Amino acid sequence: MLVVSDIHGNIHALKAVLDHSRGWDDVIVLGDLVDYGPNPLEVIDLLRDLGARIVRGNHDHAVAFGVDCRCGEKTHWLSVWFRENITLELLGDKEKSLLAGLPLRVHLDASGVEVEAVHAAPSNPLYAYLYPWLRDDEVCMMIKKPFRLTSREKVDCPSGFYLVGHTHYQFYRVARGAVIVNPGSVGEPRDGDPRASYALLDVDRGSVEFFRVKYPVDNVIRDLEALGVPEPYFGALRYMFVIGEAPPRP
Repeated sequence: MLVVSDIHGNIHALKAVLDHSRGWDDVIVLGDLVDYGPNPLEVIDLLRDLGARIVRGNHDHAVAFGVDCRCGEKTHWLSVWFRENITLELLGDKEKSLLAGLPLRVHLDASGVEVEAVHAAPSNPLYAYLYPWLRDDEVCMMIKKPFRLTSREKVDCPSGFYLVGHTHYQFYRVARGAVIVNPGSVGEPRDGDPRASYALLDVDRGSVEFFRVKYPVDNVIRDLEALGVPEPYFGALRYMFVIGEAPPRP
């Protein structure tokens, strides 16, 4: 199974991942097809042609329903401007309707193993940030559904595989019997490595392989220039795509 997340309108990175990856028979996308990148329409069309199973990310939700993305402080200013001035201009009603219809969760059953795919975390599928450095009890709280948790309940993790994105950090984590996999970001990594990031998951064997792929980032920059993105937004976007980190605030 090919697992990708946070493509963010970067068609060049997505194509590089598809060219590089081998041996998968299914595609699961953990949300955020749009915003920041210059080619959201092409990303949506390609994933639709692949027959990928897609969950809704917070940026997809913001575009579809005209609400705030509630993303991190470092990129919120940039996200708001780009969505209002670029993404919404590039997408039509058909694409917005598709994003609105994406599920918040996808459940897979592979050889009796439960796999739950969400954008952020099972407890808050759009907005929670499940980082790799969190303590086990924090991770387990974010995996549990709110209605299953009481103040007296021991913080244990339900067993199974949990596929998450949103943080743009690639990691594999085991917390009290739960396996959490984040493939990282295809289109806009923020861990200091700007290469496109993805994972191959074999649930039957219980194995995960992570990959990073170099792609023509200059093509993304040229596409942004062609859209007429002004400063300071252009500089901030270029920084993210080239450096692979959240940009400094102007």
